[in-house]
Amino acid sequence: MMEHVKRYLQTFTTLQADGLERLAGIFAADARFKDPFNDVRGLAAITRVFAHMFATTQHSRFMIVDHALAGNTLFIRWDYHFQTLKGERWEIPGTSVVRFNDAGLAVEHVDYWDPAEHIYSKLPVLGWVMRWLRGKLAAG
Repeated sequence: MMEHVKRYLQTFTTLQADGLERLAGIFAADARFKDPFNDVRGLAAITRVFAHMFATTQHSRFMIVDHALAGNTLFIRWDYHFQTLKGERWEIPGTSVVRFNDAGLAVEHVDYWDPAEHIYSKLPVLGWVMRWLRGKLAAG
């Protein structure tokens, strides 16, 4: 495995709130990070996304399920495990596509996962509406 890929995967599987400065070792200064809730550019903005994640969850960790490298693009399948601040355990599966520059730093990281299935559906009122809609769409 190429050293920059190993470093990238290891950083995400061991990342903690008190170690966010490690992101500087895997992201280019002007990198883009996109997920269903964020689309930010720059190391400071990316660091804020992860700081917010750690501030609003407990016991957060990413487990790499699989990965593949094609040229300068890394494809990662992962499971994100965490507890809400109320102590509820959640698991969200997802995929990331990461593009690297020639120096082995990520210039773009895009996460793909379904917030409708994994977050919105668990909210009391919105969850009921989404289950009702799914039932209606499936039935007809």
